[in-house]
Amino acid sequence: MEEQWLIWLSALVSSVLSYFLLDLIAKRMRKRREYLPPGPPGWPIVGNLLQLGKNPNESLWALSQKYGPLMTLSLGMKTAVVVSSSEMAKEIFKTHDQNFAGRPVLEAVKVLSHHKSSIVFAQYGDYWRKLRRIATTELFSTSRLQALQHLRRDQVSDMIRMVFEKRGQSLNIAHLVFYEGLNLMSNAIFSKNLFDPKNPDSAELRNTFTESLRLAGIPNLADFYPFLRFLDPQGVSRGVTVHTKRLHKLLDVFIQDRLAARRIGVDLPKEKDFLDILLDLTADDFTLVNVRALVLEFLAAGSDTTTTTIEWVIVELIANPRVMKQAQKELEEVVGLNKKVEESNINHLPYLHAIVKEVFRLHPTLPLAVPHKADNLCEVGGYMIPKDTQVIVNVWAIGRDPKNWKEPLKFMPERFFNCENSKIKYKGQDFELIPFGAGRRICLGLPLAHQMVHYTIATLIHSFDWNLPIGMNYEKIDMAYTFGTVLKKAIELHAIPTPRLPNNLY
Repeated sequence: MEEQWLIWLSALVSSVLSYFLLDLIAKRMRKRREYLPPGPPGWPIVGNLLQLGKNPNESLWALSQKYGPLMTLSLGMKTAVVVSSSEMAKEIFKTHDQNFAGRPVLEAVKVLSHHKSSIVFAQYGDYWRKLRRIATTELFSTSRLQALQHLRRDQVSDMIRMVFEKRGQSLNIAHLVFYEGLNLMSNAIFSKNLFDPKNPDSAELRNTFTESLRLAGIPNLADFYPFLRFLDPQGVSRGVTVHTKRLHKLLDVFIQDRLAARRIGVDLPKEKDFLDILLDLTADDFTLVNVRALVLEFLAAGSDTTTTTIEWVIVELIANPRVMKQAQKELEEVVGLNKKVEESNINHLPYLHAIVKEVFRLHPTLPLAVPHKADNLCEVGGYMIPKDTQVIVNVWAIGRDPKNWKEPLKFMPERFFNCENSKIKYKGQDFELIPFGAGRRICLGLPLAHQMVHYTIATLIHSFDWNLPIGMNYEKIDMAYTFGTVLKKAIELHAIPTPRLPNNLY
């Protein structure tokens, strides 16, 4: 009887202590949230995680209609502030740019210590500044991109020749532009192709890239509850590790082959490519491991993010025949039907530029951008954002904000010709359109992505007419997408190319 009484007493004391402890935590959380922007109430333990849904970009946009363009969420044990308007994006990326230049590091990025060499997830500081200096002055400068123009021209010609050989057949646009983008990027880096249409291993390479990015885009419980890191309950880190090791093995071969060629002075590219430049810069604080990490991120950006944009452009052009015909008419006037598109033509194609802007607005490749982190306590929009708070910018929502865009759900490139929007660019100064981010952490590969996207699209639609397979109606093209690191089309587009130019140009 006495033992039973002690058990009851112990349970009562534990319950009372738990109550007061939870009450104390709740009061502290409420006090903390008094300084933060408003946000939806959350459930115990999970916070607002269950409200993110299948497509967090849409869920967050809907919540922002009630709680405002600066909104606080409790995501497990983490606090996040969501930005959903161009005005608040300007506060983050311009007014307080330096304070929000930090990065929260996801568990998927930590595999094989990738985050320690990453340019995307490097913390704001000396190492990141060194990488930015290398990227802006040595890799993506106007002179460097001009020097490598012949590589891009040769690769686009190879792609067009391959499409010509398969004219009249239904082609998977996602695969076509992925391999073309991968080879464009690999030529800039290695002066060689990574994809060989005759090699079955190339399909496995695509799967490795896409699967690693898919895994990295899964909402990971280990990010929201740090004590679960060692368990990796969803297998995200384990899966990313497997695919990253495969990519490391491939890249190590390229790097070691180039080092050997440099030692004996043979089999070197005519012009220095990105790999040569990076190898020239190796030092105690910039090793071959750093070189490999940068090359991996460049390839991922060029093969998946850039080519996803290209696929969305082709999808929208096929779904909007009027726009397609207008774009082809512009190309006929600027280039002519007896010539192939050259990169020098790109600056003289304003309608094509408007089409790309409209796709960036409606289908931003990174719908929630790469997350930022507050490095210090900071006041934004009249609220206090504590140090280490994660900041999520809903680029997808900003691109559909009716305050900035008339008929925002409609694909209408002509909107960029009116007085209000004609000067809008996506280089980080116009916060209504920020597919590459903005501020000092803007995507450093933007100049190359700009060239690749416009040159590839111009060539594809100038060289070919594109039609859907028999039985498919362009008015009923499925525009559904799959949310992840990259906003991909859920059902890959298949289309049939018909040549528009003389045969000798293919």
